[in-house]
Amino acid sequence: MDGYIQDEWKARPELTVNVGLRYEFVSNPTTNVHPLMTLINPPFGKFQSVPSVFASNHSLKNFDPRIGLAFDPFKDHKTAIRAGFGIFYDPIRARSYASGYYFNPPYALAFVPLPQFPNPFPGALPPPAQLVGVDYNTVKTPHQIQWNFNIQRQLFESTTLTVAYVGSRGVDLYAARDINPVLPNAAGLFGVPRGTTTTGIVGNARLNPAGAALSSEAPVGDSSYESLQAGLNRRFSHGVQFQISYTWSKCLDNASGTYGLEGGIPWSNPLNGSYDRGRCLFDRPQVFRPGGVYTLPFKQNRLVSGWQMNGGLVVQSGSPWNAIIGFDQSGSAVANQRPNVVMPYGQIVTGNINQWANPSAFTLPAPGTLGNMQRDTLAGPGTVNVDWSVIKETQIKEQVHLQFRAEFFNLFNHANFALPNANVFAQAANGGATPNPTFGRVTATTTTSRQIQFALKLLF
Repeated sequence: MDGYIQDEWKARPELTVNVGLRYEFVSNPTTNVHPLMTLINPPFGKFQSVPSVFASNHSLKNFDPRIGLAFDPFKDHKTAIRAGFGIFYDPIRARSYASGYYFNPPYALAFVPLPQFPNPFPGALPPPAQLVGVDYNTVKTPHQIQWNFNIQRQLFESTTLTVAYVGSRGVDLYAARDINPVLPNAAGLFGVPRGTTTTGIVGNARLNPAGAALSSEAPVGDSSYESLQAGLNRRFSHGVQFQISYTWSKCLDNASGTYGLEGGIPWSNPLNGSYDRGRCLFDRPQVFRPGGVYTLPFKQNRLVSGWQMNGGLVVQSGSPWNAIIGFDQSGSAVANQRPNVVMPYGQIVTGNINQWANPSAFTLPAPGTLGNMQRDTLAGPGTVNVDWSVIKETQIKEQVHLQFRAEFFNLFNHANFALPNANVFAQAANGGATPNPTFGRVTATTTTSRQIQFALKLLF
């Protein structure tokens, strides 16, 4: 059930105020078909039947206030100053919690290659594990706080310039982590070496030694976004339309991407979410996009009339990425662990596609420890791309047009490179490692090479 009320107040002839309040209520889901089984006190106890998906309804306080201001400082309708603030709740729905019930105990998922019948599972089943669980004791609803301030000015006929500060904060976001983690030992280490003649690390006991990993999603994540946005826009007039936009931004969080049907990539340190505080996976600090349409003015006959050119350019910063160890050096049983950094971050990236990052910048953490590298600190190759098209439209009858299109994607055949090989070390004996010779090598692109296509359309 959602409800919304809004009021608009003309405080002064040049000042308008909008206020609103939204309420987003959802019930605590139940089922009358299959029993709901979960851990009430994870990671201890057994999976047991519960009457509803959550212990209590966390959406009772989902009130979303909104306020917006519009101000005409010079009373000439050519300059506008606007500001806005709002809270936006994201009620937890089936896409978030459903898999936390039908993928987990009392059902056991096991795979045995080449099973022997009539007894395909001769050994004991693995201890209870949770693949994509959900926190039964959730008491908060994920929400986002948004704000913006912008100034818009008409420069010429049909042309406006806008400069804005836009920000947001994600609070109580769903994030995934292992709620039955491997515990550090007294020295703060997750594991200890197996010995002087064996390979790898032996992890310490889990919080509940009788159980396996229990991946669970809970409202423990957060994010922040701040940006300067500028745009020059000309509405279609006299055969010309164009827009130029530039964004300079920074996005930080501690859980990006998707895991299961919701949440984020599991925390590297289940005991400390701040260890994964870093750039969002989709963070692009600088984005520049000009584009436009030009209708050729020729109208003498059907051959020269109806021509139009369209083009767009995108120039943006590269994706963030991590150097990773690739094996369980810490003994914490989490994937993609990060190394230690021994060089200033600004000197690590070389820009050479054969070795995009300097391998000398990284060292292997001591056995049983996590590295000090901040998550998603390194920048990958940027993107530069131009698309262009030519269109000719010919009127056959009043409501019938024939359109010819010639479209060019990546017009200048610019190579936009993918992220490099991130695995900086190969595992060696005695808790050690050797440098990976292919670390930092770029072997793929993110956009296609130049592509040209032609089309003929009959519009009626």
